[in-house]
Amino acid sequence: MQDQYDVQNIWWEKPNVLYAFLIRVDGVPAGFVFVATAPHCSADTDFFVHEFFLMQPFRGVGIAEYAAKEVFRRYPGRWEIFTNPSEKNRVGQHFWRKTVSNYTQGNYKEQHEQTYDGEKLIFRFLNH
Repeated sequence: MQDQYDVQNIWWEKPNVLYAFLIRVDGVPAGFVFVATAPHCSADTDFFVHEFFLMQPFRGVGIAEYAAKEVFRRYPGRWEIFTNPSEKNRVGQHFWRKTVSNYTQGNYKEQHEQTYDGEKLIFRFLNH
């Protein structure tokens, strides 16, 4: 259990490099977003969504999309998001496709690529 905490500590040890956001709904914790910058993302990326989670009771009502867009708005630059490309993750793929498309008005790239963490569906966009 201690190892799990040690892995997560990095998010509070590197201000202005790693950003941790708590998603709250009516003051209640509902999820979180972890955003990484260099050197914790690829060289041609400014911001990388490392983790994005919303608890089940808060899903399907627009909270996740609102939270993602708020994080994007805070940081102009080149963004990258990885998600699992398998059939089991169709909901996650749909969420990112819809959210990124709405945010960028369709001006983004989507492709399957090999990463350090295996094959991923990757979304890339610029929001300067």
